[in-house]
Amino acid sequence: MDFEYDYPRLSLDGPNPGIASRGVMKVNDSSIDYIDILKRKTVTKSDFAPGGMYGMGIAEGTTWKMRYFISFPPEIKIGPLNIGTLTKILKGRLNSKVEDFIWDGYGKLTTLPPGLIQDDVIAILNADSRLHELMMKSLLKERIITASVYTPKAKVSYEYLKIVKDDSYWYKYKPKKESYAKILITSEWKSQKDLFIDKETLEMYQRIAANIKNTVEKLKYHLKN
Repeated sequence: MDFEYDYPRLSLDGPNPGIASRGVMKVNDSSIDYIDILKRKTVTKSDFAPGGMYGMGIAEGTTWKMRYFISFPPEIKIGPLNIGTLTKILKGRLNSKVEDFIWDGYGKLTTLPPGLIQDDVIAILNADSRLHELMMKSLLKERIITASVYTPKAKVSYEYLKIVKDDSYWYKYKPKKESYAKILITSEWKSQKDLFIDKETLEMYQRIAANIKNTVEKLKYHLKN
């Protein structure tokens, strides 16, 4: 997909740091259209320690992230949405829990003056009581969730197709896969064991996406190019 080119195509084998997409899933019957899995590898070199018996060493670290994309028709133009969560965590001796959270940032989907139309995503997300309940449970693990306007870093390229018929041939352009992804929802980098989410966390992301998608649908006449 087009958003797979956001990062260099790295194998991440050997002592090579970087970020690479490890696979994309298209989701059916959901407000989330695509899920992209990213892998980040860090390489830290340590110098010879005075008085030690060993020389320079290399420490490798690996973290993972899921990116959830919402797609819209190409004529829809969204902006300048950019919001994230601020979470207050109450630490306990054995267990911690989320005490409270808020959405912070710029929640408008259009550039129209405030109050003309209902385009404030933050107000819509805050009005969803089930979403609030799910986030109070899931934010302890997810920590920071962001939702923002998305534009692929690379333009979709084209390839030639050779058409042969009746001893003659011609070429035509065939576009590579374009997602029309317009909004990105994601969380912080995690360890591999924390990457895969439970049923309630998935429902949380789906409800965030559904609220945004329904709002865009209501405002589609204001968001068309």
